[in-house]
Amino acid sequence: MPKAGSKVVLHSEIEPEDLIPINASVLTPDAIVGKSIEKIRKIKLWHGNRQVPLGKLFRAGFSAGLDMGGPALDIHGPIPTVRRLGENMTRGKIIVHGDVGMHCGARMKGGLIRVEGNADHWLGAEMSGGQILVEGSVGDKAASAYLGSKYGMNGGSLHIKGNAGHELGMGMRRGVIVVEGDTDSFTGTRMLAGTIFVRGKLGSRAGASMRYKGSIITIGHVTELLPTHVYNGEYQSMLFLRLLFDAIEGEIAGIKFTEKEREGPYHRFTGDFAAGGQGELLFLSENNRSLGG
Repeated sequence: MPKAGSKVVLHSEIEPEDLIPINASVLTPDAIVGKSIEKIRKIKLWHGNRQVPLGKLFRAGFSAGLDMGGPALDIHGPIPTVRRLGENMTRGKIIVHGDVGMHCGARMKGGLIRVEGNADHWLGAEMSGGQILVEGSVGDKAASAYLGSKYGMNGGSLHIKGNAGHELGMGMRRGVIVVEGDTDSFTGTRMLAGTIFVRGKLGSRAGASMRYKGSIITIGHVTELLPTHVYNGEYQSMLFLRLLFDAIEGEIAGIKFTEKEREGPYHRFTGDFAAGGQGELLFLSENNRSLGG
């Protein structure tokens, strides 16, 4: 039986040429608690249109060498065809040594997922708690609402050290997203609340249809701004921004904001007025001279 502080180690035996998607929605730290390694190997995963035991796709074993603070899955990949890993998880940790497929951490409510490679589309979709850290880049619609859903990310934090694709944080209602690299178009579209911080280039049409509040902050260059966001002036030494950055540093391990990021000055816009929104967009002035009034 796994003991407190032990972890389940999985080594992928999926053939690189096998492109059939694997639905791993049942593979969470919650699912391994109290199970023997034999039972874990028998967990059924959908491999295309048929179910196969986990043991046919992964070599599984226990490791008690590192106290992970609860149930943990340590997965050695890459596993780009494995989808929905950690979906609905509520506790524990998942570490992926390599790339991971679509919907990783979707609707997660707690715990930690760390991806040491890249993550495909829909990472953390509709997550409401927990933390996700991606060492590489992510695809489209990370932390977004699924089509037909009202809300996207509703809590927790997402830290992306690389770039993010289109529609990051679509329908976001709560939570924090930090992107060290660039984002593509429609960052924060339909955003209601929460915070998106981008250190690199902010893609076109950011904040489109922001319907209430929320903040999008970028240090890098803004590709294109919608005319329905209204310029409010240049601001420096904003107390709320310092308090916000302090809170983010306290929530996401490894994040440190520079004095320039804290101090500004920033160009401030509000909108999207086409959607009746009161969202806030802050762009570091020195990298966005053309946006000033």
